[in-house]
Amino acid sequence: MPSSNNGYSNLQRFEAVAKQHQHGISQKLAQLQHAIGDGDDSEDEDIENKDAILQQILRNYAGSGDASSALRVLGNAAVGSGTCLICIGSIRRSDAVWNCANCSVSLHLTCTQKWAKDGVIRSSNFLSDELFPDKDKFWACPKCRFEYNVRDAPVRYFCFCGKTVDPKDDPWTLPHSCGETCEKPLKSGCQHKCLLLCHPGPCPPCPAQNLVTCFCGQQKTMVRCGTAKSSCGRNCSKPLSCGKHPCSKVCHDGECPPCPKKVSLQCVCGAEKNSQPCGTKEWHCQRPCGKRYPCGVHSCSQVCHVGDCGSCSRSFPRSCPCGKTLAVADCTAEVLPCDNICGKSVCPQHSCHELCHVGDCGPCLELVKKTCPCGAKTKQAPCSKPFVCDTKCKSHRDCERHPCNKKCCTGRHAACDQPCNRVLNCRTHKCESRCHSGQCYPCTQTIDVVCACGGTVVNVPCGREKSMKPPKCRLLCANPPDCHHSSRTDHYCHFGRCPPCSQMCSKTLPCSHRCTAPCHSAVEVLVRSDKERPSGPWEMKASPELEVREYPCGRCEEVVPVSCLGGHDETPMKCCEQRMVSCGRRCGRRLECGNHTCSLVCHAVERPTDLEQHDPTMCEGCTSLCSHQKACGHPCLLPCHPGACPSCPEVVKVKCYCQSMVLRFSCGKLTSSSGEAKREMLSCKIQCPTLMSCQHPCTKLCHPADEPHSLPAECKKKCAVKCDCGRIKEQQQCCKITKGYKIACDQECQNIAEANKKDAEDKIKKALDEKVQKEQEMQEQYDRKLRGRKRRRERNNLDDEEEGSFLRQHWSKIAGVATFAIVMAFLMHNLLAV
Repeated sequence: MPSSNNGYSNLQRFEAVAKQHQHGISQKLAQLQHAIGDGDDSEDEDIENKDAILQQILRNYAGSGDASSALRVLGNAAVGSGTCLICIGSIRRSDAVWNCANCSVSLHLTCTQKWAKDGVIRSSNFLSDELFPDKDKFWACPKCRFEYNVRDAPVRYFCFCGKTVDPKDDPWTLPHSCGETCEKPLKSGCQHKCLLLCHPGPCPPCPAQNLVTCFCGQQKTMVRCGTAKSSCGRNCSKPLSCGKHPCSKVCHDGECPPCPKKVSLQCVCGAEKNSQPCGTKEWHCQRPCGKRYPCGVHSCSQVCHVGDCGSCSRSFPRSCPCGKTLAVADCTAEVLPCDNICGKSVCPQHSCHELCHVGDCGPCLELVKKTCPCGAKTKQAPCSKPFVCDTKCKSHRDCERHPCNKKCCTGRHAACDQPCNRVLNCRTHKCESRCHSGQCYPCTQTIDVVCACGGTVVNVPCGREKSMKPPKCRLLCANPPDCHHSSRTDHYCHFGRCPPCSQMCSKTLPCSHRCTAPCHSAVEVLVRSDKERPSGPWEMKASPELEVREYPCGRCEEVVPVSCLGGHDETPMKCCEQRMVSCGRRCGRRLECGNHTCSLVCHAVERPTDLEQHDPTMCEGCTSLCSHQKACGHPCLLPCHPGACPSCPEVVKVKCYCQSMVLRFSCGKLTSSSGEAKREMLSCKIQCPTLMSCQHPCTKLCHPADEPHSLPAECKKKCAVKCDCGRIKEQQQCCKITKGYKIACDQECQNIAEANKKDAEDKIKKALDEKVQKEQEMQEQYDRKLRGRKRRRERNNLDDEEEGSFLRQHWSKIAGVATFAIVMAFLMHNLLAV
């Protein structure tokens, strides 16, 4: 028995949850289909714009009768489409491309740069860099195999005409075009330029018309500019070279042929008579002359000629076979070889070493040191014979797959004669070229890709059909609708099932609004089949089936404006959820103080009016202190009030400029004063205590620190100045003393100094004498006492301790007298030094 929860069974709860999930999936599918439909619409707009783009390109050919030929030149260039033969990927409007100058194929710029780099590496492998450092490096177009130099490798993205770098994508111009006139020189050889807008492929023929005369000059016709002369079909009638007969050929190019008529004519030697073409002035038969020379022995061997035969050819001075000896002999005598060395050149370096001889010299047999072409071996060999070693080349051929195995290879990689037979990037065909290095050229085969209805066929390069999407057919799908709508949303031919209906439901809801949700009358959902349940775990479970279900309309999602509790804002809410609520923001009404606003959360009011016109008594009263910021920085202690705050009465203590006194002012008076008035206020009017370098105070009154102090050169205070001995004294100004003013000692000062020195010496001598005399007296007194003490000790048996005390007292007195003498000597010495 199924368990229940809140009156609902588990099965019912499962079905309710599944229904919600299926409704969410249907909404996502509808949104996805809507997005796909928008993309198709944009493509439709591109196709519709194609005619306008072509008309814009051919605007300069309008009315000339050459628009069709110009259109044929453009070929099947699709707007915003194409395939790169290198990566077999689509070329989008925003991709950077490169255009071949020979076949006008468009390829990705990055693919072309990589292709060119690989082609340069392959071409550099044909010749060794060591033996051929100046070799040319080239790469070929993937389609037409037109060879480009390494300097012609693409670097930047140009438009078709090459005038604009990085052309911007414009939906109303041809992709990768700058939209300007091509202006390339036409290949017809005329002076005109291409009138098309920037376009792919070769430029069309020149549309201009020129007046051209036929070959014979009898007829003039208007033909296209650059068209060569043509025949008019009449007889040429130009006089032939004989000057007697006219040309009977049809109007032709070039010179007229010789006159075909024959006349009887005798040769120049008179031996023969034959018929010759008209206009021939003289002709020569092929017989030798045969006339005897004046020698009467030899005959003239020249072919039929005019004039005298001359003297015998063997009667002139003749040379020996080597040409070093000349001899004049009878024409019947032979000239014999001389005894000289032949010396004729038998090779560029050596000459013939045989004696003068008749006939050609033999081959050069001079032994020279020769190196084989590969440079592996060297030996002595005849100069005229080539030297080739038997060493086999171990390097690979230009394909870099098969070994060379050529004897005495010169270092140049030979072309491999084996077929490549590698699988091309289409994974279907094999490369039919000879074995080579690097990547194979793209497959040149094409395959037809057909749409679902078979009405659209696209011819794509081989291999592209595996990764490309089916062609988008422009025929509308004819499947009938399966929902409550009368017709299905228009969409193009496609594979598989039709997409869910993306139209709005439009059924009337109880609130009189229409249902704005996507159509849910026929929603495809995956459901489990409960008809055939597995009898045990060993049987496979039935897979979910696709079923079409109809769901009821949900709650009204129409958005309506609902006023908040405060009545000062409208909140958009769904129709099914509308209620008056607080907007959650601050009330924002201006309070009585005019400075603050109500900080309560949006609350109910009696009537919805402007914020500035509400009765302020309906909101809280302002209890804040004045929040205005004064210029002095002190807070205003008054309650919140309208208008500006009064002058600050706060008493502030400020030290004067010299920091010796503390002045008290009201903050408002201090902050409002400035300039000279403020300087007077902050000055204590006492002399500045700052000491100058002369150690006298500044002569100015209390002044700011940025003002300079008085200089010692301006100090007028008088100071005592003494001479070096201190006898002469004067009162002088401080400024003079700082400048180095001094008083020199006179003669009397010197006399006084000498007298003082002499008195000091006398006093010291007298003190020393008195000291010596006093010490003698003390010594004598001590001796007397010592003798008397010994006698008393013997009498009174005094102990040793009393005797030690007496001695200590005696010597302390002596030490005091000595110290006094040393101090007196030091003082006298200093006095004498002064």
